[in-house]
Amino acid sequence: MYKVAIIGCGWVGLEHASGYREVEDCRIVGAVDPVIDMAGKLTEKYGGNAYAGLNELLSREKPDIVSVCTPPASHGIVIEKLLSSGVTSIVCEKPLARNTAEARNILEAASSRKALLMTAFCHRFVEPVRKIREMIQSGILGDLNFFRNQFSSRFEGIQQRWFSKPKISGGGCMMDTSVHSIDLFRHLCGEVKNLSARSITRMPELVVEDTSMILVQSENGCIGTIEASWNMAKGQAVLEIGGSKGRVLYEYWGELRQIAEGEDKWKTIPISRNINRRFEDELRHFVNAVKGEEKLGPTGEDGLRAVELIEAAYRSIREQKWISV
Repeated sequence: MYKVAIIGCGWVGLEHASGYREVEDCRIVGAVDPVIDMAGKLTEKYGGNAYAGLNELLSREKPDIVSVCTPPASHGIVIEKLLSSGVTSIVCEKPLARNTAEARNILEAASSRKALLMTAFCHRFVEPVRKIREMIQSGILGDLNFFRNQFSSRFEGIQQRWFSKPKISGGGCMMDTSVHSIDLFRHLCGEVKNLSARSITRMPELVVEDTSMILVQSENGCIGTIEASWNMAKGQAVLEIGGSKGRVLYEYWGELRQIAEGEDKWKTIPISRNINRRFEDELRHFVNAVKGEEKLGPTGEDGLRAVELIEAAYRSIREQKWISV
């Protein structure tokens, strides 16, 4: 039985706790949050003891697996403490760090202690995304020509949340949201070779971008558009990929549809797994990797690469040009 701890007890920490509860051979032994009541709410529902500080948890619980669900500015500090205490199985929420330098330091520290580090890109574990990857690998879509992914919404009150504080988050909607999209593009279409980005800020009292678009191209030529917004009426979450033999379209919390060359109508592909179980599926994969039963992916290296590409997108915005990456 693996003893599990959750560091950071906001929404995503609760999702991790809920996921671990469904994973075989896992038991939550503790949770940490500087607001002790938040840690208490998590442990009251999912088990374990609540702590206001990481050092106290590490001295009392000796966890085997830890999920780091704190804001990005603290990831490096938390992971270093975990590694120093002997924890070598760590899941870290995205983005891995605020910038490339911090992400590299995290990877170097994990590597020096031979730790298993996963960046929590949960979208890889959504059933339709898995099916799209299988389609691509089978060749039924042909040569990939384009990729489009948009995550947009009306994020009321973002000005008061840490997500919009660059010293904590590392950026705005691109670092928060498009970091998922960058990973999806790499996972489905291949490594990025160049990109260009533009952004706007229209929400009052905001010092980071609230809407952005990144144009990326893979090493094999596929072109992708990555769109994000915290300021969109009637927001959407959609993933579409088109190839020389067919197209596939997934509307999150909706249908997965496919159409092949020569066909007149889209066909709906059945989905059996609820998208809200993606954290459970992500964490089960990680536990299986800890057991040596599955190859880990996404890795810490994937987290680093995503941050590198988002940083390149910010550089493209500042310099108003394409960036080779």
